Amino acid sequence: MDSKVSLILKIVLAVVIIYLGYLLYSIIQEPIPFEKLKTKRYTLVQNRLEQIRDAQKAYRAEYSKFADDFNGLIAFVDTGKQSIIERKDSSFTYYNKTYQQEMVKDTIVTKLLGYQPVKKNLFGEDFDASQLRYIPTTEGKEFEMSATKIKVNDVIVPVFEAKATNEQIFGDVWKKYDQFIDKEYALTVGSLTEPTLSGNWK
Repeated sequence: MDSKVSLILKIVLAVVIIYLGYLLYSIIQEPIPFEKLKTKRYTLVQNRLEQIRDAQKAYRAEYSKFADDFNGLIAFVDTGKQSIIERKDSSFTYYNKTYQQEMVKDTIVTKLLGYQPVKKNLFGEDFDASQLRYIPTTEGKEFEMSATKIKVNDVIVPVFEAKATNEQIFGDVWKKYDQFIDKEYALTVGSLTEPTLSGNWK
């Protein structure tokens, strides 16, 4: 009887050890699939944010400001035209009254050569501009975007910001990977407080 009990205890102990080992392995391995998912989704979102930035830069070149909503930006990409500007270094002479002599001043001469479609030039003719507003892999969730003007060294400059929060990016797996997700983080391009067009992942 004792030998049977001993055998049963050994079997139970072996099962418990195997289970605990598997549990420990699962805990150790759990962050790995999330990191893979995070890398994949962040790459897609970053690429889309860079497309938004490219569109906004073209918009600013034409209107001296950034689009403050996606309706205006998407319409610009779909139907807008970009100016084709030729720039050449030049110089001219002028009489300087202080030094009482002719002096040379460098300048840049610009010439408008024509216009080109924004979409074709930036993204290609087959690009679907309507997708600019949507965060990849989120089934229709939209980026937050706004634009304004700020004063920098007594100069008024246009700025914009577009972002996607982790809650939006990982909404479908939030409960599963809750402990690994930074609740406060958002992938962002641009800024409303400083004149930058950089992404915060660089």
